[in-house]
Amino acid sequence: MKQVFIIILFFLYQIANGQFAVILVRNGYVNVRKTPEIGNNIIDTFKNGQIIYYYIEPKGEWYEIEYEKNNINKSGYIHKSVFKPLTDFDSIPAKIRTNDKLIFQKDSIKITLTKIPFIVKDNKLQYHKGDEKKHEASYLEKINNKEIWGTAGNMPRSQYGQIIIEISGKIIDLPKEEIENLFEPNFKYKYTSVFFDKKSDRLYICASNSDGAGGYDVLWIIENGQYKRRYLSNFYA
Repeated sequence: MKQVFIIILFFLYQIANGQFAVILVRNGYVNVRKTPEIGNNIIDTFKNGQIIYYYIEPKGEWYEIEYEKNNINKSGYIHKSVFKPLTDFDSIPAKIRTNDKLIFQKDSIKITLTKIPFIVKDNKLQYHKGDEKKHEASYLEKINNKEIWGTAGNMPRSQYGQIIIEISGKIIDLPKEEIENLFEPNFKYKYTSVFFDKKSDRLYICASNSDGAGGYDVLWIIENGQYKRRYLSNFYA
């Protein structure tokens, strides 16, 4: 009972702290500000369609955000009127939801996600060596020369197997490298969701994953029937 309670609390914590959204403006651009107010504090600008990750608790009419630009993670504030949470788009329902398989399906859209055990011997593990004099512990730093998402230095127990996207009978290729360093997928309690923006023909696959300590959110985008890119955030961690 206690374990279930902890899982529910963790889920609520993730949902209550942040989620992905898209910038929606008719004309021009959106200003990103250093502080939550209008003034001489503009630090960046967005065009229509930009993906952001926002902290749900507002400061008046402003929201703190995280975003990526030129492969650099940045943060700032934007007004509530210029973005739309992905959860506001049409939801693709989960038809099958088990510990190791998820199938979302509606009309001509079908998305299948699988989870597999992490096999230690099949992977190259790289450790950060701690300093005993500084009471610094060693920890798992990289797997197969890539940054680890989802374990906070612990050995992963599970990882994504496949993500198969089918739209109107066409199979869309999701590159292997877009899932291979993402660990501890959560397939229960609606941690993983799919949304569709018919107007822009964008399919959003969102997931909140972790082993409890290394929480992260991931978003994959399919646009006009082609895989576009992924976004990652550990903003709430």
